[in-house]
Amino acid sequence: MHSSPLTQQARPDIFEPKVAWYRILGGEKVQVKIHPLLQQLRRTSRMDAHDDEIPAGFWAELFLLRPDLPRLRDVLEHTDPGLLLQLQHQSHQLLIQSIAALKLGQAPADEHALDTLTVFFAIVLAKRYSNPSSDIIEVVAGLNNVDAIFSELVASLDNVIRKDDRDVALRLKAVRTAISVVSGGYQTALVSYFVNRDFFPAIMRLVQQLEDPLQASDPLLLAGLLANHGKFEAHNPYRVRFADFVNDEVMGKVAESMGQTCSLLRARYIAIQDDTPVGWSVSGTLSYVGLGALAGAKPTQPVLTEEQQRELFAEQPGSEAATMITVYDFALANKLFCRRFVAQEAVDNEQETPFSTFISFTSYLYQHAYRSGRASSYAHLTLLILLILVEDPAIAKLLCDTIAPVRRCRQRPPFLPLPKVDRSYAAAIIDLLADGINHNLRKRLDTAFYAQTLTVLSRLITYLSRSRTKLQYHWSELWRSLLSFVRFLNQYAEDMRSLPGTTPLVHSLVDLLALSLTGSEALLPDASAYDDLFYKLVESGDALVKLRETYQLSTPDDKQAGINTLIGVSRHYQELIEGHRAKKEHLSPREVQKIIRLGYDTLNVETREGEQGAARGFREADFKGEVKRIVRVVVADVVVVVSSSRGS
Repeated sequence: MHSSPLTQQARPDIFEPKVAWYRILGGEKVQVKIHPLLQQLRRTSRMDAHDDEIPAGFWAELFLLRPDLPRLRDVLEHTDPGLLLQLQHQSHQLLIQSIAALKLGQAPADEHALDTLTVFFAIVLAKRYSNPSSDIIEVVAGLNNVDAIFSELVASLDNVIRKDDRDVALRLKAVRTAISVVSGGYQTALVSYFVNRDFFPAIMRLVQQLEDPLQASDPLLLAGLLANHGKFEAHNPYRVRFADFVNDEVMGKVAESMGQTCSLLRARYIAIQDDTPVGWSVSGTLSYVGLGALAGAKPTQPVLTEEQQRELFAEQPGSEAATMITVYDFALANKLFCRRFVAQEAVDNEQETPFSTFISFTSYLYQHAYRSGRASSYAHLTLLILLILVEDPAIAKLLCDTIAPVRRCRQRPPFLPLPKVDRSYAAAIIDLLADGINHNLRKRLDTAFYAQTLTVLSRLITYLSRSRTKLQYHWSELWRSLLSFVRFLNQYAEDMRSLPGTTPLVHSLVDLLALSLTGSEALLPDASAYDDLFYKLVESGDALVKLRETYQLSTPDDKQAGINTLIGVSRHYQELIEGHRAKKEHLSPREVQKIIRLGYDTLNVETREGEQGAARGFREADFKGEVKRIVRVVVADVVVVVSSSRGS
């Protein structure tokens, strides 16, 4: 005889078999195989073909006990989709009774109902069905009742999230439940119930009230998932919500949350291979990875083999990177957010600013972008964010004017020089783009990544040239990276031709070099930087000619072609240098530099404007394919995380 947790009265032994499912959802673990378990539930619940209702007392007692989520997950994972379809009425009752518990709002039943639903949706929606959309609806609610049931579910979750008098942990669990439904059912009509409900006010209200910035990642992720659902096929009200949002305090919270998330993601790269520059203090290093409070501790890091490092790097970035989809949507729709994201200050002097941490994490991401399709997709996402920022003249000016320390990734050579003083965000962005060019050169080149990198560089250099902003930066490193890319394209031309987008990529590279050349007087800080650019073009003259011939960029007599502008400058100086060598066989670098300066008087280079696309601004439709691919990666990450997360 056992006492009922609801009535505290003894219950007969005949009730004992009835609670097999109750035990699984509750706190007891029993070794029962899935088919006998469900058959026992059907038999002991006195069900037949016409009467398969589980007594209300069962659900009342069920939600009083903390669910055994790992066991529930195991049961559902080993349940065949066909069997779920046969026993769909039980899942319907589970959903209906869980909604009833949420509406009643009594602890701990509402919390336990949310935990149960999160695991249920995460596992059940991820299964492979013969007819995914209709079968999923049949399993969770039934085609005839889905509208009523899901409208109630969505309203109940929204009500929990928005109510200030509910416990914050409970509201976050409601967000997690919503994420499990939205991510698992992303390709079904179920998400439309969430899109049409408009969770945005409740989400932003919750973000504003959270004390820990990292806790805001789930609510922000939910907003991003909903904003990207069917965005190219139908009107999405969340896009309007992002555009109209003006709450500066919440924007600051979003920026802080993104900064903390990037700090966490970067720390995982550093844990694999510590690239702390020599001379940095322990406290300084920990503060850079967001762990300044542990400055007194000196944890020993295990030494990993190269193979172990490769495997761990291939798993990066962490799933928390999915939150950046929301930052993208905010930046795309809301210029006030762009300004706040860049201008947001650090919480204290020992911490980095959110945008500094974002750039820093991105530098680690770019050095390892080639390791997986996931990493490449997130690299594309951050490039889109950067493109949106640099295309706006006001934000570009802010990037050039804001000085802040930024930790750059130094896990793989070649290394860019360590700056001796703090620099502007714009300089740090050029560094991470140059690193991306240097560290992802492969025969199976990610042409889309390189094209997007060159686009961001082009737009930034266009702004610097037009505004005559002389940025303090080691420009010679950028020219070296771009011209090394030219030589790479020549060396592996046969492999490059078989890749999609190679020809536009080569044209973008040439246009960027020509733009840098013609606008160099306006953007380079001094004469030595100006001389260095021309000297490197002279060195690369043969490589530029080969590039023109290999990729058939233009005819030699086309004066408007950017490649001919570069080759013309190179030949102009080569002729001058050869003329001086006729008088003196060996010329020192100083003498060559003097010749280059003398050659300015006889050089005729027409000023080139940046791409026409820079004038019209960022258009998401131009990147429709990339955005859809990124969203698929984000959703897949969220599904895996929600499915595998451990219950409390």
